[in-house]
Amino acid sequence: MANLHGYGEYQPDYQQRRQPRTLHDLFGESIKRFPLIGAQVKKTNPRQLHYYEMLQNNFFPGYKIQSATTLVIFAYTLLFTLCIFGGIEKQGQFLEINDATLLNYGGLVTNQIKNEFMFQQLFTSIFLSRDFYHYFCIIFFLLILLSSFEYASGPIIAISLYISSGAMGALFGSSINCCTDAIYLHANTAIYGLVGAFFGCVILNWSSLEVQNEFRTFLCCFMWILLTFGLVITLSAINTNHNDKYAQIGGFITGFFLSLAIVTPMNSGSYEDKAKIFGWTFIGIFAVITTLMIIVI
Repeated sequence: MANLHGYGEYQPDYQQRRQPRTLHDLFGESIKRFPLIGAQVKKTNPRQLHYYEMLQNNFFPGYKIQSATTLVIFAYTLLFTLCIFGGIEKQGQFLEINDATLLNYGGLVTNQIKNEFMFQQLFTSIFLSRDFYHYFCIIFFLLILLSSFEYASGPIIAISLYISSGAMGALFGSSINCCTDAIYLHANTAIYGLVGAFFGCVILNWSSLEVQNEFRTFLCCFMWILLTFGLVITLSAINTNHNDKYAQIGGFITGFFLSLAIVTPMNSGSYEDKAKIFGWTFIGIFAVITTLMIIVI
């Protein structure tokens, strides 16, 4: 009689097995160190959220007002506003900044990088927007990508990935587009760097994700689709004034290897140590080769 229990006192085994297991249940607190996905595991009740809170929870779960991402967005907004007052193309796109203004505020000219050593343009060109549509897209991706890296790894690593990818990608593009007076903007290059950094985080945490093969399969499919789409869009684009597809490729490569080197993995072990050595080695090789190219060519 001691083994008899009331109806409904215990759930049947099949009901226990059917209960969904979240990523937090599988990986614990370490999943929060995975960009884009780590912020999605926050437990919230949708019925207790306001409309704007619901939008943030679904699209920008890692974003906070008091953050480095907000400072970067403020820098873009300030420079874009100053450029508008500096001069716009009346026959161009909506709020399209003219070339003279972009040049005054730090647009990158490869001839000036190579012959006049104006390397500050590698950094200033990251924070310039071509027109309002370009500005809006950059802010949107900052809210998604940069905020997620800041949530997962902290503001210093997130900003380092963003600026280093943009600057190194701009240097790589300048080494190929030498001897030209075209003005290039590299906000897209820095965004490509964050995309490459996400790929690097998948490789860095590959051993930790071994406990959930379905999740690893999903990430592989997602990465393949994203890489294919990005390559088609980038390589098919014309390398025109303001848009440097070679710099975007360089930013992607920089973000990939740099994330292996500096991002904190979910767990520490021999695999992660080897991945970090691999990242530092190849980011060093890529930096040396790019610097030699801009000097020699």
